[in-house]
Amino acid sequence: MTRSTLPFLAVASALVLALSACAADAEVAAPSTPAAPRASSSPSPTPADAAPERLYVALGDSLAAGYQPGGTELRDTAYPALTANRLKAAGASLEVENLGCSGETTTSLIEGGKCTFDEGSQLEQAEAVLAERKGQVALVTIDIGGNDLLACVRGGAAIDAACVDKGVDTVEKNLPTILERLRSAAGPDVPVLVLGYYNPWVAAQTLDQPVAGVEEAAQGYADLSDAIEAAAEGAGATFVSLDEAFATNDSTPTEIGGRTIPENAARVCTLTNLCTARDIHFSDEGAATVARVLADAATTAGVGAES
Repeated sequence: MTRSTLPFLAVASALVLALSACAADAEVAAPSTPAAPRASSSPSPTPADAAPERLYVALGDSLAAGYQPGGTELRDTAYPALTANRLKAAGASLEVENLGCSGETTTSLIEGGKCTFDEGSQLEQAEAVLAERKGQVALVTIDIGGNDLLACVRGGAAIDAACVDKGVDTVEKNLPTILERLRSAAGPDVPVLVLGYYNPWVAAQTLDQPVAGVEEAAQGYADLSDAIEAAAEGAGATFVSLDEAFATNDSTPTEIGGRTIPENAARVCTLTNLCTARDIHFSDEGAATVARVLADAATTAGVGAES
């Protein structure tokens, strides 16, 4: 299979620097005066004869917030807005409440400190919204945990393997609490979808780059996915994997930008800005792909025209 739409990085070192830079962004990405976390995409007015809008509450980190290379956030083209648009096209009219906060970790989502929320933390804000709109909520989604591991990149020269392990342990400790509180606040009948992560290190593994800890980092993201899936199952939520969309386990040789690399690395280049802007956040195609995966999962969970 040949892919030429995106150029691959010219040298291996650029990829590691990209991951390192994005790790730094993940820690400080929340602006000094963040956009109102409850301000999200506003769907078009609903025709008078259409079903009334129901609420879709999205929680998460910079992926939910629509973080772009350079530090801006485009919530109207982030995956929650695109997911709502897909569901709307299928007949479900949804109002989006996007609480996503760039730089958020599982700890800060519980305790606050990354973005300003009226209720103190993103989780407390979500609980307040869900209580206020009880009976009107159609869907809750969340992505969280990636920043717990991204902080383990050390200046592009090494990845702190002990830090990776600690990050996974922190997610294993915090995420069940987060999801149990969301499930309790949403009630038993509202689908709560928990998004898994893609593994950016599969791209780094294909390059001849002498960086300590790359293998451990890749394994750490696999462990993170397992931790997220286990927490979702334990809380009565639904885990939504990105493994198929990102071809995580597909090492079929693929040509991209004149270089042959595994398919999973090529997907990282296509669905994120890593190989064009040295940024691991979603490209436009990536956000649209995740929206498709989430919308399909939401439909399976019962979010439809009657929602």
